[in-house]
Amino acid sequence: MKVYVKLYALLRKHHPGPNRSIPLEVELPDGATVADLGPALHLPPELVRSVFINNAAKDVQTVLHEGDQVGLFPPVVGGTSVP
Repeated sequence: MKVYVKLYALLRKHHPGPNRSIPLEVELPDGATVADLGPALHLPPELVRSVFINNAAKDVQTVLHEGDQVGLFPPVVGGTSVP
């Protein structure tokens, strides 16, 4: 099956193409999960913190389906503290 993956923030440096804003087309076996995308894209698992599939928040054990649009986000840090 084919899924389409968009990498966000610091994960974009792992995008193999020249235009890192274009989703990657990834071929996976039927029954593959989000966790299977890491090895397919050479992403260390600790770098993927948030997952969206077809604009809905999911986890890495979610089974993917033909044509799914997947967004992968790294851990988010920063902000301000209020005294």
